[in-house]
Amino acid sequence: MTDAAQQKSNVQDYFSRTAESYVTSFSHKAGSDLERLIEIGEWSPQLYALDIATGGGHTALAVAPHVEKMMVTDLTPRMLEKARDYLLAQGVTNAQFQVADAEQLPFASETFDRVTCRIAPHHFPNMAQAVKEVARVLKPGGLYLLIDCMTPSDPELDRFNNTVEKWRDSSHGRSCTVEEWQRFFADAALSIELNALFRKAHQYDDWTARSQLPLDEKAKLEQFILTSSPRIQSYFEVVRKADGHLESFTNDFILLKGRKSQK
Repeated sequence: MTDAAQQKSNVQDYFSRTAESYVTSFSHKAGSDLERLIEIGEWSPQLYALDIATGGGHTALAVAPHVEKMMVTDLTPRMLEKARDYLLAQGVTNAQFQVADAEQLPFASETFDRVTCRIAPHHFPNMAQAVKEVARVLKPGGLYLLIDCMTPSDPELDRFNNTVEKWRDSSHGRSCTVEEWQRFFADAALSIELNALFRKAHQYDDWTARSQLPLDEKAKLEQFILTSSPRIQSYFEVVRKADGHLESFTNDFILLKGRKSQK
């Protein structure tokens, strides 16, 4: 099995086991980033939207009222099933559902007016290819609205951030820098119209419970974070509880709005 195939297998295994926790996850269900995505989307009732790697379906739920119809996809069948149940229970009637690999989308070129992908690309083995697939299936003038965790350009902070993410969730591939994202969009001929950075705090107990991290690994990861350098702890805003245990830390996210050129 190739490294990419193994990564995708890990993703399917992870989200098959944790599907319910992602549907109910507050940090995925709500947030100013999701509100901002809707604000910048230039929606209209005639649009056809695609949501890639939908996870719990929260982005699809936010988009659905603003478009005529939407395609909701995920690589993991069980995750997509849970998202479908959630969306139907919320009254969504204009969505279709299909298992799909973000790097090999099973759709014709120039099909969609809008494509969204939120808090998922860090699981993709080949993010550059995934962005090119988005560009392929977008209609001319269409928009790609992306949100994902990102990593600082500083090598030490990058290494720490991705080590922590991978430790907590073995299906994590890589959080990318802003420079990497800019290159992915440029190589796919998507013009970036908005590049917004923001931060999000993670409550350690909730963050590790969602990934079902074993207690012994949770303790080891906690010590890794708490014994990191003062520079790292300052950047990631490490907060201790009164008893000395880890309460929370904060990392970076990016929101990108990219447009496919008109022919």
